[in-house]
Amino acid sequence: MEVGKIIKIQQPGIHKQLNKNRKQNKKKSRRGKKEDLSFSDVMDLMSHDSYCRGRGGRIKQRTWGK
Repeated sequence: MEVGKIIKIQQPGIHKQLNKNRKQNKKKSRRGKKEDLSFSDVMDLMSHDSYCRGRGGRIKQRTWGK
């Protein structure tokens, strides 16, 4: 007997939530891949004054006036 069938019988609410999460993850995986930037592209962006390194090393655009 499958685990999914057991959960569906004993805890239908949990089973529904798990299936919903699985469907959401499938939708996310269908999105297009983000364009990879080369190291020189990243350095060009960083040299411009409106970009900075964020937490975790990510590149983000500075917001002015906040």
